[in-house]
Amino acid sequence: MLWRSTTNVSQGHVNATLLAFANTKAQTIRQWVEIFYWLQDKRPGDSCRGVTVEYLAEHKVPVVLIERRMEEVVSSEIPDSNTSKVIKQHTQAWVKRILVELGICPFTKTTKMSGQGLMDLGISPGSIAYHSSFAKVDQICFLMADTWEAISDMIAAGPSGKEGVSSILLAAPDFDDDFDLWSGPIFAMLEAGVLAASAEKEVGIVCFHPKYATPDGSSWPGFGHMHSVPRLKTWLLEDEPSCPLSDEEIAAGGAWQRRTPHATINVLRADQLSAAEGRRKSIHLYSENIRKLVGGNGIGSEKLQEDLDRERSIHLSES
Repeated sequence: MLWRSTTNVSQGHVNATLLAFANTKAQTIRQWVEIFYWLQDKRPGDSCRGVTVEYLAEHKVPVVLIERRMEEVVSSEIPDSNTSKVIKQHTQAWVKRILVELGICPFTKTTKMSGQGLMDLGISPGSIAYHSSFAKVDQICFLMADTWEAISDMIAAGPSGKEGVSSILLAAPDFDDDFDLWSGPIFAMLEAGVLAASAEKEVGIVCFHPKYATPDGSSWPGFGHMHSVPRLKTWLLEDEPSCPLSDEEIAAGGAWQRRTPHATINVLRADQLSAAEGRRKSIHLYSENIRKLVGGNGIGSEKLQEDLDRERSIHLSES
């Protein structure tokens, strides 16, 4: 609600909005205000630059005032419905190729459902919810609004049953060419938002991008990223002491597990993520995945790039 209200003000739908939160902790709202101004500081050209937010401490419940202080009104194009369908096809084609057919994720058996194989741990399979955000790179507030609305819908739907949602894949194609922005500030904001909302027991957020790069281990990349090259190398050597792969090949093997047709936010239920981590043997799984993708008898980066490019170019008429 906070992010969407902010975008509504920036677009001139209203000049100001006053929001009261009877069932939300004051600290959550204060932290959201901090995240908002962190964005304005890091991205002064963002579409919400003409908006101010203020936490009003004098009320009995948390209240925030959102106001537009500039005459400039931000426009946001509404894409044709077919555009969303095409983006969904791109993502589904990738899910089928990488997660299902290659078995990179052992708990995703179809393009429609995830969480299979965990019933004995109390986790029922649920639908994969495909979403698209057409926020521009200078409209991060819009991306946040789209993402948190999708998360809210997932939590409201529950994890299983006819309407249940197991996970989200939200693609944002306008961010395809800026991996540093996607993996850095945007995922830092998402992580901060999850912590501010005390939602870490509800959801986990994972980073995917067409130009994904495996962390080199020199610094902490934040939650939601592939394990670092040094850790992956250690696991490979434990699994296969004579492993012939170089650090560059290992980095590629890690990256190809996260390279989607478009910049993508993957949201998983925290209990499902915990159960999956407990069930799978990380050393063997990641080692096997890397060998499948770039090992001596693996697919190879050239073919993987060809497949990704093909998925990115799928048209609606090809369905």
